[in-house]
Amino acid sequence: MRLSNALIEKRRPAFFAAGLLFALSLTLVSFEWRTPYVEPEVWEFEGSIDEEPIYIPVTLQEPEKVVERPEPPKTEPNPTQLVVTDEPVPEPKVDFDPAEIEIPNDVIITNEPPEPSVPEVDLGPRTFSEIMPKYCAGEAEMLNFLGENLNYPRIPLENGVSGTVHIKFVVDKSGKLRDAKVLKPVDPWLDAEALRVAKMLECFTPGIQGGHKVDVYFVLPVRFAIN
Repeated sequence: MRLSNALIEKRRPAFFAAGLLFALSLTLVSFEWRTPYVEPEVWEFEGSIDEEPIYIPVTLQEPEKVVERPEPPKTEPNPTQLVVTDEPVPEPKVDFDPAEIEIPNDVIITNEPPEPSVPEVDLGPRTFSEIMPKYCAGEAEMLNFLGENLNYPRIPLENGVSGTVHIKFVVDKSGKLRDAKVLKPVDPWLDAEALRVAKMLECFTPGIQGGHKVDVYFVLPVRFAIN
């Protein structure tokens, strides 16, 4: 058994070469194998190939269509239709005499056109108006009121501080003073005293613009002087 296996192993290259040669021969034979050529049959047609084909048109009869005519629209009579004639238009009859109309005694008839009214437009406080606001008792009385109620603060008096403090406020439509503030300051003590006395002014005539009362800014100068 051992001798047979050894013999097979010894002759394996020969067997491999023989198998390879057989496979190569089979491949060459298959490439060289040819099938017999059979010439195809050609059918001959009678007539000429160049002749043009004949087309037979096919026509179908369309069914006749019955067209119904629509009926005309019906016109309804217009009740507001105007009829133009040559007859004169009769004048309207007046059943009353205008002279018999009684006019009350408190009614005044005039041909003058009424004065145009200017609508009132609230644009807030104004700087100027047609009629500026004034103190009710007059400017001289206002100056007397300020002189009687102003107190010169001790600290600026001792330091020799003087000047004119400008107070700005709004005179509203009712003649009242509001929104008072220092516009041009001089000294904190003098500013506070001028603002205190300015707020004590109560009665003003309001400003007028276009016939209406309006809010107007008012600037009050308060002068502090050391004699």
